[in-house]
Amino acid sequence: MIRALLFDFDGTISDARKLTHETMYQILKERGYNFDEKKFKKLMGVKTREILKGLNINGSSEKINKVFYRRVIRGAKEGKLSLCVSIEPLKELKKEKIKLIVVSNSHSSFIKASVKALKIKKLFHETHGAETFTTKDKLLEKLFKKMKIRPVEAMYIGDRFSDVKYAREAGCYAVAIHNKCAWSTKAEVLKEKPDFLIKDFSDLKRIVDKLNSVN
Repeated sequence: MIRALLFDFDGTISDARKLTHETMYQILKERGYNFDEKKFKKLMGVKTREILKGLNINGSSEKINKVFYRRVIRGAKEGKLSLCVSIEPLKELKKEKIKLIVVSNSHSSFIKASVKALKIKKLFHETHGAETFTTKDKLLEKLFKKMKIRPVEAMYIGDRFSDVKYAREAGCYAVAIHNKCAWSTKAEVLKEKPDFLIKDFSDLKRIVDKLNSVN
């Protein structure tokens, strides 16, 4: 029985890639940093300190974060975000008493601004940003205990290959979503062998309904 669905946000629910990529790129260039642009594109989506480390940049992640989130929050308020897929299936799953929770590498302030701008604020029971955890798998484990559910009663849904890894570490179902918003390639996520690969949340609802009908 699936009792909880936990989601990545950027690239999974919100199409924030253009806004976040352009903003971080501009900030690093303004500060005079030189870096491998291909590596930069691959690193986007992880925490800022990991981006800087991966690019061998010694700048302050805290200072860069402040500027970055101030700008992307403004972008969200200006309507520069859109939904990746229809969220109607999630509304139906919520009616079935399944908890919907966001666990994202973005800061909570950006998640809150995004769900408000996208008019889905009331859809999720909880949202957790990057500043609330060290790694996603550890937070997932903590949330399972809080909800008093077994890991096999939950799914983590994300668009990056690392999301599949975190789900595996936490012991829940790993669901990779791949469409035009995804930040990882299809080959990258398939390499991690997710339990399910979906294109939209209609696929997710069918999977959940099938699993729950068996139980």
